Amino acid sequence: MMRATQEISYRLKMFIVSALMLGLLSACASEAQTELERALPCPGVGILGGAENLTSFSGAGNDITDIAITAELERVVSRCEYDIDDGIIYVDLALRGAAEIGPAATSREVMVPMFIALTEINSRVLRKDTFLLPVTFEGNQRTTNFIHTIEETKVPYIARIDGSAYEILVGFQLTPEELAYNNRDR
Repeated sequence: MMRATQEISYRLKMFIVSALMLGLLSACASEAQTELERALPCPGVGILGGAENLTSFSGAGNDITDIAITAELERVVSRCEYDIDDGIIYVDLALRGAAEIGPAATSREVMVPMFIALTEINSRVLRKDTFLLPVTFEGNQRTTNFIHTIEETKVPYIARIDGSAYEILVGFQLTPEELAYNNRDR
């Protein structure tokens, strides 16, 4: 009987030691994964050249008196977080810009068309989304600054293909006429 009790006690101790070791190992693995996620690079971000300025006209003319709004994207910054288990990089973006209301504006709140595109570095567009950015001119102000955030843009993560393989580009979604207007000054 004493031998059976000692055997049970020994097995219980071994079980507890094994459980503690397993807990320590999983904590190490979890800590290692967290360190890996922190060390991996975020996708590059930028403003697409040629899409950083917007001059929107009201009506058929393109004279200075026909300008409804002008806007400029000044900067885009990002931060990211990896979810290795689900194979996703979550990217948060912040866009900063300035706008000026023109003489042909019909409202003090303007919806400015924008885009965000996920690309492979120096390669093809994987996804492009458009959205409308509300820009409001308070009181009798003719100019305003804006900051817009875009949270949790999803970028695929596959082992050996981290965030450095991608670039996120933002800009104004220009009409062909607006693009031609921007290019005429170049």
